[in-house]
Amino acid sequence: MDKVLKHLNNFEEHVLAFLLPVMCVTICIATFARYTNLFIITWAEELTRYCMVWLTYFGIGAAAKRGEHFCVTAFTELLPPALQKVLNVVRMVLMITFTVFVARYGLVILRNQINMGQVSPSLKWPMWLVYSVIPIGCIVMTIRYIIHGTMQLLGKKSRQEE
Repeated sequence: MDKVLKHLNNFEEHVLAFLLPVMCVTICIATFARYTNLFIITWAEELTRYCMVWLTYFGIGAAAKRGEHFCVTAFTELLPPALQKVLNVVRMVLMITFTVFVARYGLVILRNQINMGQVSPSLKWPMWLVYSVIPIGCIVMTIRYIIHGTMQLLGKKSRQEE
């Protein structure tokens, strides 16, 4: 299990470390070229939009490995430890339910995109490729929350947080 988490961490980090500079460099070059009237990159806005979507969905998995979603601790820290555990379980169940729901419907959207054969306007990429990040990100987030919630219930620090 530790090897799987290590590869998942490395994969997430590599995707995030690749997409952010691609997005920034593309938009900077496109903006500079447009304002200097050198040339116009017609596909730059589309590429940066898709990079941003992918960054968001891979970023939610990275944040979920530390349990950083929907954590308002000011109220829960005032409660007794037993009630804190109950609220953490409720929070984890709600988050896992939500991510499974979104992943399921993301797969429906993905299947529809594959059946339609739609391509993006400028890049001519298949749209199913762009939409595939929805179920991927939510499945990763579900795995992260299951691990984080289990470790939190057991009172241990999970290795995915390291």
